[in-house]
Amino acid sequence: MSSTLSHELSELSARSLTTLTLSALDFVTPGKYANVRNLEEMVKDVTGDVRVGRVQAIANHVDQLYAEDGGARRAVFFYGLADSTDKMVAAASLANKVGEKFGALSFLEKLTPKSDTSQTIDLCLKLTCEALAHLSLRGLSRDAISQWAADLNREEQYGNEAALRLAAIVGIDGLIPLGPDFLSKIGEKLSSGSVGWTEHPLFQKLAEHLPGGGSSEKAGFISSIVEKSMVPLNNFIQKTGLTREKVVGSIQKVTDLSDGKLDYVAAFFDASTSYMSHTGVQTVARHLTAKGAERFGYAEK
Repeated sequence: MSSTLSHELSELSARSLTTLTLSALDFVTPGKYANVRNLEEMVKDVTGDVRVGRVQAIANHVDQLYAEDGGARRAVFFYGLADSTDKMVAAASLANKVGEKFGALSFLEKLTPKSDTSQTIDLCLKLTCEALAHLSLRGLSRDAISQWAADLNREEQYGNEAALRLAAIVGIDGLIPLGPDFLSKIGEKLSSGSVGWTEHPLFQKLAEHLPGGGSSEKAGFISSIVEKSMVPLNNFIQKTGLTREKVVGSIQKVTDLSDGKLDYVAAFFDASTSYMSHTGVQTVARHLTAKGAERFGYAEK
């Protein structure tokens, strides 16, 4: 992991499958998201100040905060972890094929549609990474799940890049592969006790960061996160107008994806995007910038 937040931001892509995916979902936060890849630009966005000296001073202070804040660095780690196990099929072959449309959907031939169980596990584990990152960034303990769940419906906590990340989790990993009743499907699957957590590679990497003395207790923690998130996620869906048809239609505007390939969508985007870590770094940068700007007399928005 980089020692500076400036470097983390500079490593984000300017135009890629990830950024095109985010642009397809920007209807959830119209006119508010910008693909910020520079700490000075984040300072300008948060404070509204454009004075070079002042902007640079705040940016330097934010880099210092990041270097000293283990919670912020853990948040970046959790966002990256959520993406890391999705790359079961190399996406390098897609890197030079980004245009107005994704011109590489023959890539789907290398993928296998996920089962409902596999997709449920993926979604639950992404929500777990999201919750742990959010709590770590704010210096809250893992016991504060209810606080995270409440924050899901607070625009000051889930606006801009955080809102897009949540929309991607809900839309790409929930609505499209599992349908409009995905929340009830997940609830039923968790209640059945038939979820095979331990064989999932993300669970294996995440386990040491979860409370509990064994796999069953760790699985119980994941279930608790998902259960507490269901009401606020439903509220988010209602507020933003997220539907399966709307998400599919928005994605089709920037891809060649046909309705006949929808079974592959989750696998395709898991293998070819990094929307969790991309927006996660930006979320951390925005949070620390708002915090750092207070030292210079700027009130937090």
